[in-house]
Amino acid sequence: MTDVSKTDRLGQSRSTRRAILAAGAGTLAASIAGCLDEDPQSGNGDDGDGNGDDLENGADDDSYTVAAGMPALWDFTREVGGDHVNAVDLIPTGEHGHDYEPGPGIVEEIEDADAFVYMRDFAGWMEDAVAELENDNDTAVIDASEGIEFFDSPAEDDDEHWWMDPVECQNGVDNIADGLSDLDPDHADEYDENAAAFNEELEAIHEEFEELVDRATLNEIVIGTHDSFQWWHRQYDIDIYSPIGTSPDGEASAQDIEEVENHIEEYGIEHVLYDVGEPAHLAESIADETDAEVLPISPVETQLDETTEVGDVQMEPDWGYLEHYREINFPSLERALQVE
Repeated sequence: MTDVSKTDRLGQSRSTRRAILAAGAGTLAASIAGCLDEDPQSGNGDDGDGNGDDLENGADDDSYTVAAGMPALWDFTREVGGDHVNAVDLIPTGEHGHDYEPGPGIVEEIEDADAFVYMRDFAGWMEDAVAELENDNDTAVIDASEGIEFFDSPAEDDDEHWWMDPVECQNGVDNIADGLSDLDPDHADEYDENAAAFNEELEAIHEEFEELVDRATLNEIVIGTHDSFQWWHRQYDIDIYSPIGTSPDGEASAQDIEEVENHIEEYGIEHVLYDVGEPAHLAESIADETDAEVLPISPVETQLDETTEVGDVQMEPDWGYLEHYREINFPSLERALQVE
């Protein structure tokens, strides 16, 4: 297992984690028009083209409106931004961040925000938006992936899913804090404090993950949907098998499915995991063929509403990174890895 400690980098936090609720810090007050006041993610309303409603710079409460390119970044942004930032998740509730295709007006909507938080090599529409925003001095662009080195994982060359590693996430959080500080220097100290406090929470998630793996009987899992999880392989030495690979649009061949079924038999795997943002049909089919049980897993790319059952819990649309791990990922991994 990789030993990666962030204690020295984090230093001592000068404040406790801010309790950010999406109904509070996530609500855009005067920044989002119309019915978005009722949306816990404050950017997940639909204006008819699949995108959130229009954003407006310069909110009346002097806070900054910051658009985020997917749910994990939205959560990091609201945690770091605290009282001075209204974070907007551009991915509508129920949509999957990796394969979401916004309407043609998305750039114009982002231009109405004070800043756009994205990550490179994640989605083509983000890259296109950034290329257009480079000529817009009114909207700051913050690359949460800056300085983060991708690696060649068993599933993909230059695997970009760094946010699945709660240690690497701390670098992404610091990048967001730096970007917000450039946007709003008057509150730079608060952004740094919020980032340090949240990074302590992420370090706690990392330690909980390590403890879970240390007690596991298996170190293999099967994913019956696309594979966003190979950063777990590098950090926690979990072998991850998927018949689809890293593309949400990937097709599983009969040979790929057979190989996964052989792994299930070889290692005594009793569960097939599925991404909560994707259909579970393939996972269910593999489970039926191997007498396994299906369990949910979250790459923190999808927010669902409270009517949707995820395993034994109902997911809330204002859940952040910590809830995705503690309410979905850890309970499923405990069972899938046969933790004692």
